[in-house]
Amino acid sequence: MSAGLFWAAIAIVAYTYALYPVLVTMLSRWAGHAPGTAPITPPLTVVVAAHNERSRIGARVRDLLEQDYPRDQLHVVVVDDGSTDGTAAAADIGDPRVQVIRLPENAGKAAALNAGVAAVDTDIVVFTDARQRFAPGALRMLVEPFADPGVGAVSGELMIEPGATERAADIGLYWRIETALREGEARLGWLHGVSGAIHAMRRELVPVLPPGLILDDMYLPATVMFAGKWVWMARDALALDSASQNEAEEFQRKLRTLAGNWQLMAKLPRLLDPFANPAWFAFVSHKLLRLVAPWALIAALIASASAGRPFYTVLFVLQLLAYAVAALAIFHPRAARRIPLAATAGTFVMLNAAALWSLPMSLRLDPRGLWKKH
Repeated sequence: MSAGLFWAAIAIVAYTYALYPVLVTMLSRWAGHAPGTAPITPPLTVVVAAHNERSRIGARVRDLLEQDYPRDQLHVVVVDDGSTDGTAAAADIGDPRVQVIRLPENAGKAAALNAGVAAVDTDIVVFTDARQRFAPGALRMLVEPFADPGVGAVSGELMIEPGATERAADIGLYWRIETALREGEARLGWLHGVSGAIHAMRRELVPVLPPGLILDDMYLPATVMFAGKWVWMARDALALDSASQNEAEEFQRKLRTLAGNWQLMAKLPRLLDPFANPAWFAFVSHKLLRLVAPWALIAALIASASAGRPFYTVLFVLQLLAYAVAALAIFHPRAARRIPLAATAGTFVMLNAAALWSLPMSLRLDPRGLWKKH
């Protein structure tokens, strides 16, 4: 029984992180397709929800207005979610294309986005954060797929800017792999999540977000799919961000996102219905099984330890060694530099540790979904 449990657990992990990405890549090449695009520049409004972002919101607004986009077609709405540092004043740069909305209390990002969208009167609404900046031409690339009437939402790509640290290189590799997987899902009509740093929707499809929602960048595209529209990915529409400065910061980011997945399934149970969710297979394979994978890893470790056969004892020892290398890469990255695949092992273990802790953490989420600064 222990041997069977071991291989079942390994199969879950292997499918989640290796077989499913390979399957998506193959299917997208054989059966995938792309929407028709055209060099259109429809009127659009960029919505930025911000909380205590005085130090960077002014530069962020200017970055948006400096995009290569027709001046009279571009508008920006900044929602100050109860900031206490003068964010609203910093966002008001004196340009008539910029509207600043100030919420009296910190109500959470979902409430801030709802307030921002309510002020939008253009057909296209773009969502982004205060932390990133857009690459030149990002807005043009982001809206071109809307030339196809079947497209309801478009995700851009988050790019981690090159840095001198191993942390930046490691996170950059993770995002490149994740982006390639999302691109394949988009070609198959399975894309169920967009980049919170840069994505756009048709205004008519944007729903009112439920209070306390963490993952607006998954809730919004899900509603687009449920409306029978396509969620596409424009890889040339780039948002640039810096890597987390340390492992603790990156762990907290991943933990909040993964805890948000549990919350999302509770708030949008239709995602789990294979007859109601056109991307059900992708959602289960890409999101749900990543929450299951750490439990499978624990099961594999216990099963190999209790199998009582030399072969499984060797496998048990190998697992312990792999976790030791991963721990070294996480807590002493310089010491692990010369160990092959140590950084990859560290990232993998950290991701699964966050997934493991995400379930109890999801039960402790602030009901308003309040902001966590990074």
